[in-house]
Amino acid sequence: MKYLRFILKSLLRSKRRTLLILSTITLSVFLVTILQALLTTLDAVSNNPNSSNRIVVRHKSGLTQMLPMSYLAYLKQQPEVETATYMQWFGGQYKDPSNFFANFASDETTLFDVFREEFGTSGVTEEQIKDYIRDGSGCIVGKSLADKFGWKVGDVIPLQGTIFPVSPRLTVKVIFKGMKPSQENVLHFHYKLLEESVPRIKGRVGTFFLRVHNADQIPRLSARIDNHYANSSAETLSETENAFNLSFVKMLGNISTIIQGITAAVLVAILIVTAGTMSIAIRERTTEIAVLRALGFRTGLVLGLLLGEGMLLVGAGGVFGVGLAALAAGGIRKGVGTSVPFLEDFSLTPSTMLLCLGITFVVGLLSTFIPAYQATRRPITEGLRSIG
Repeated sequence: MKYLRFILKSLLRSKRRTLLILSTITLSVFLVTILQALLTTLDAVSNNPNSSNRIVVRHKSGLTQMLPMSYLAYLKQQPEVETATYMQWFGGQYKDPSNFFANFASDETTLFDVFREEFGTSGVTEEQIKDYIRDGSGCIVGKSLADKFGWKVGDVIPLQGTIFPVSPRLTVKVIFKGMKPSQENVLHFHYKLLEESVPRIKGRVGTFFLRVHNADQIPRLSARIDNHYANSSAETLSETENAFNLSFVKMLGNISTIIQGITAAVLVAILIVTAGTMSIAIRERTTEIAVLRALGFRTGLVLGLLLGEGMLLVGAGGVFGVGLAALAAGGIRKGVGTSVPFLEDFSLTPSTMLLCLGITFVVGLLSTFIPAYQATRRPITEGLRSIG
């Protein structure tokens, strides 16, 4: 610690240069941290442990096609299936198109059984569930969605249909708290209400969700279901719920490769900028370094001081960048999460922050070591003759 004052004075010798490089590193690390947090968030969408024992059965041609409701009887008969439910994306609007949130017409009697992890921690009572099942115009909403619009139990929510020519008025019967914020940005109402209002879809539904006894049974069961309906008028595509969710992430493109490519480019930029800055700063002090060595300072100590200077500069930029990203995470959740629901779970995990800080320090070490090593290996006499 006794050399810290010396390192700080060296850094502040050119305050403008230090401030500029510190700002550059801070912004670069901020960008890298946000990108890595985004990657972690997207990865969690397709790696939800609560979804590992659930299968989604949908039309092979795509989500715009519906399956016969009669398929449900066959699906429930399979020995691997514990329980099953069905739902249809409604896509209704609340007052304004900008008020986007997921809303489904679902089977009110089995929804809570299939998704019991999501509803089980919300404090929903059996009486509330029974009340919702009894009321054909009732609906259930997540807490974050209710808080956003100020809904309370008993409030009437008018939805304007965009896919189906129906605009139901729904009464809030249950407000549930999910395990993650993104699970609370959803509304479910009775499928019978939609079916009765739109006769053309009677006896058909968009997707089936199956809960199996053991996740190891999923591949065999999925193959059996798809083989059973092969060459029928409505062929099926059965996949895990995680794979189903991943298909929506893939609509954004190969986001993982894009993010890693941008991250690599930013890190190379930090390396070049920091190495250039430290080279200039060390070159300006050639004589000073030679004097220190002439006074008896060991080469290793001088090298350590120079490395400490670079590491302190890059480290400060890394801490500021990660801190700035942590502050921005809340804004991203509120701003972008309204239009991209899974980004409501956006956050900086400790592992992401440690990873970004670790990478920053490695870049700082690499960018400082070469000019510092060259300066300490230069002959003392040559350094004393230099004009620094």
